[in-house]
Amino acid sequence: MNSMFYRGADIFDRGQLLSGFALHIEKNRSRLLPEAAIPEGAPVRELKGGILSPGFVETQANGGGGVLVNEDSSPQGLETVIKAHRQFGTVAMLPTFITDSQSKYHQAIANIAEAVKNKMPGIIGGHFEGPFLNFEKKGTHNPRYIRQPDESDYACYAQYGEYLQHSILSLAPEQQPKGSIARIKPFIPHINMAHSMANHQDLIAARAEGLTGITHLYNAMAPMSGRDPGPIGSAAELGLYCGIIADGIHSHPFALAHAYRALGADKLLLVTDSMHTIGAPHISEFDLMGIKVYVREQSLVNEHGSLAGAHINMLQCLQNAVRYMHADIKSALQMAVSSPAYYLHRPDLAGIENRDSQDIIYLDSQLALQEDWR
Repeated sequence: MNSMFYRGADIFDRGQLLSGFALHIEKNRSRLLPEAAIPEGAPVRELKGGILSPGFVETQANGGGGVLVNEDSSPQGLETVIKAHRQFGTVAMLPTFITDSQSKYHQAIANIAEAVKNKMPGIIGGHFEGPFLNFEKKGTHNPRYIRQPDESDYACYAQYGEYLQHSILSLAPEQQPKGSIARIKPFIPHINMAHSMANHQDLIAARAEGLTGITHLYNAMAPMSGRDPGPIGSAAELGLYCGIIADGIHSHPFALAHAYRALGADKLLLVTDSMHTIGAPHISEFDLMGIKVYVREQSLVNEHGSLAGAHINMLQCLQNAVRYMHADIKSALQMAVSSPAYYLHRPDLAGIENRDSQDIIYLDSQLALQEDWR
C-alpha cells in the first residue's frame, strides 16, 4: 500500500517525545501530523504503545558483519558494515578507521569520502581514530604507526575535505604541534580528544584551536583529580561532546550514571566502538594487527587481557542508558539519535519527517526493536 497512517505510539522527533501524533508514510516518505488530523476513512494501522523514532546515529564503529574497516574500506566492505548495524536500529554511521600505516590511512579516507560523494545509504562520513595519539595511552592501537601529522596528511584532508564535513578525527592534543587542530578543522570539522594524557590546560588550548569532543569518555585518558580535572572533569565546562561506550564494561555503571548527570543528554553520545563481530555470530576469535582477540559475551579481550573494542550494538547501548544511567527514554533516544546528529551537523537525521520509511524504527515498551510494524 502506498499510503498508511500509524498511530497509537509515542513519536520521537528532534529530541522531543510526542504524544497524540501520527506518522503518515506515503510512497516510502514520512510525515508527522496530529492524530486528530488523520482524514476520515484513511488507512490506519494501530500500534500498541511503544515509540516510533528515527534510527540511531553511530559515530564510532570499527566494523560489522565480519568486516573490519581497517581491513576493507571498499564500497562492498562499507555496505557490509552498515548492513550489519542496521539489524540493530542504526541507519547512519561513521565507519571507524584506527591507527595503521599512512598508505592505508589515506586510502581509507579516500574510500569513505567516495562513499559519501556517491551517497551510499547510511555512510555519512568517517571516524579517523589515530594515528596522532599518545603512546602512553595507546590501548590496542599499534605503536609502530603512532605519529604526528605531516604535510601529506594535510594534503589528503584538503583533497577529500568536501566529503568529510560530517566526519570525526580523534587525536591526543598534547602530542601535536601547535596549530595542528586549526589546520585540520576546515576539512574535518569535528576534532575529538582520544588516547591522550591531556591535562586541563592542554584541553583549554585545544578547545581554543577547535577541539569539539572526546572519544570514548573515561577510556584511554588521564584520570580526574582534585587539582587537575583532566578530560573527564573538563568536558562539561568546555562544552565538549563526549562519546561513551555504554556496555557497563568499558566504564562502570556508576561511571556511566555520573557522566549522564554531569553532561546531560545534549552532550553525551552513545557509541558502540564495536568490531566486525557485530552481526557475525560465527566469529569467536580473531587477529587484530598480529594480536589474538577473543569474544567474551559483550566484550572483546586480547591475549594480554586488555579490552580491544566492544561487542555491543546501539540498541543494547540505548537499553543500557536506561538501565545504568537511569536516563528516561527520551534522554536515552537523544543520546542515540538527536545529539549525535546535531554534533555532526546533520539535523535532518534527528527528525522523523521526510525520511525514508526504512530509516524509521519502532521500539516496544521494553525498548525491543520490532521488525514487522510497517
